Amino acid sequence: MTEFMEAENTSPAAGQAGVPTVTTPAGLNDLAGELLGIVQAVDGVHSVYPAQPLWQSIAGAAMAAVTGEALPLIALNGPGGPAGPAGPAGPADMLTVKVRIGVEGSRPAPEVTREAAGAIRKYLHPRTAVVEISVVKLGS
Repeated sequence: MTEFMEAENTSPAAGQAGVPTVTTPAGLNDLAGELLGIVQAVDGVHSVYPAQPLWQSIAGAAMAAVTGEALPLIALNGPGGPAGPAGPAGPADMLTVKVRIGVEGSRPAPEVTREAAGAIRKYLHPRTAVVEISVVKLGS
């Protein structure tokens, strides 16, 4: 499910309290960790899987096997990230968030997915963001 959000141009200056700012890959790693916690806190999410399936990222899987690093659970593209300053998605301040989750059977998957996407968008507000969440497993 892909959901788009366009924020009004009311964002405070970069670096003010309460506004996530990301300008470096390290900043993206910090933001990915924060977003992971937000997604895991959504009722009905029982697990979060690597953002890119192994079969789609053979090079990434090989690198992870050699270095021992885990594949990222939250993929971010945007300013300072792999897509560069303007990225393929559009404006320079647009961030793309990609998440793959497992959903418990206690709640409908679309409901859980919408809630997780909403939580991510709320956290990132007023920044423009595209949130892509895929359900890859149902049940616990």
